[in-house]
Amino acid sequence: MAADVTLLARLRDRMGERAGDRSALEVLVSSLMLVAGKVATMGFGFLAWIVAARLYPASEVGLASGALSAVTLCAQFALIGAGSAVITLLPRFDREPGRLLDTSISLLTVSALVAGLAFLVFAQGLLSELRVVAAQPSYALLFLVMSVAGTLGVLFDQASTARRRGHQVLIRGVLAGVTTLVAIVVIGRALGGGDSELIFVAWVMGGLVTWSLGLVMLGRAFPGYRYRARFERPLANEVVRVGLPNYILTLTERAPGFVLPIVVTELLSPADNAHWYIAWMMAWVVFVIPIQVGMTSFAEIARAERGLGAVVRQGVRTSLVLGIASALALAVFAGPVLGILGAGYREAGEMPLRVLLIGTIPLTFIQAYFSVCRARQRLREAIPIGTINSIASVVAPAIVGPTAGLVGMAIAWLVVQLVTSVVAVARLRAVARA
Repeated sequence: MAADVTLLARLRDRMGERAGDRSALEVLVSSLMLVAGKVATMGFGFLAWIVAARLYPASEVGLASGALSAVTLCAQFALIGAGSAVITLLPRFDREPGRLLDTSISLLTVSALVAGLAFLVFAQGLLSELRVVAAQPSYALLFLVMSVAGTLGVLFDQASTARRRGHQVLIRGVLAGVTTLVAIVVIGRALGGGDSELIFVAWVMGGLVTWSLGLVMLGRAFPGYRYRARFERPLANEVVRVGLPNYILTLTERAPGFVLPIVVTELLSPADNAHWYIAWMMAWVVFVIPIQVGMTSFAEIARAERGLGAVVRQGVRTSLVLGIASALALAVFAGPVLGILGAGYREAGEMPLRVLLIGTIPLTFIQAYFSVCRARQRLREAIPIGTINSIASVVAPAIVGPTAGLVGMAIAWLVVQLVTSVVAVARLRAVARA
């Protein structure tokens, strides 16, 4: 009898090990697909900007990129943490995910419209260059549509992350990117150039592809699901309550990237922002690696299928291996790639891009720390760190930008990330010990 009990225990241990191995493999594959999806989105976006730079004046490209940064910032404000809340709450709603998804989609649609309208009012009253977005009714309408599509696109990505469906993010990213690229070519060739609104139209078309595919793919990630326009107030309140701290932390992470192009446009010039935005976007092709791996780690720690340490170590290793290799490759070819857009882009953006790419290493540890804080509900300590980092990441480049130019802005941003990563590593060790 004792031998039988021992044998059963060994079988359970082996089955647990195999289940853990399968789980780790699923996580790794999903992480790679998520990264590939974001890289595809950024890669096609970069190709679209190359075409735009060839067909449109640099000043119009700068305005369009500033408007796109503004709409992405609106999407971040509009999210109010619903994506993170979906990851956290889905295990509880596994049998009826429709209630959670329908309420979250309806909630974010309204919040995206509110955020978009708020920016249009702000731009009309206080901005000089980007006032054109609010002044032209058609431009303003496109801005609102993109605000909704961009906000829901993030929610769909996080729902796919929670279900280990990283390939869905890849498919959406590729198809939306192809749509944007084709639209830029067709519009530019047909009209022989034009203003920033026409450039913005192409990104709206890509956003609509993301939105429509997202709704279809939710039905595959959650068999039998189909969106219904319903809104359960108690559930919406819970989504906000659970997601709001995560939202604040996410906003501190992402806001500098969206604010800095606006800063460059207003403090330097639209043409300078065209150069900065291309360099920043190329760097983000690499930055999405630690960001997406960190989001996957958050989802896995929330599942509680494996130990915190194992998830974090796997995430850091994946981020560093993929991130450093990608950063080195892009740094080597930075000049020739930027040169495709024109000599001015290469001259102004090559060095800032190489400086920004170094940030891949500190971002890996910052994202690892934030993923643990999200999953372990330690956001009260993460939010102040993220807030200080966010403010410093905007203020420091803004201070040096007018005198030191784009290279000085990149160095100032990098120094802030290095300091924050030191704090993140120290806190990560403390949390792991606890």
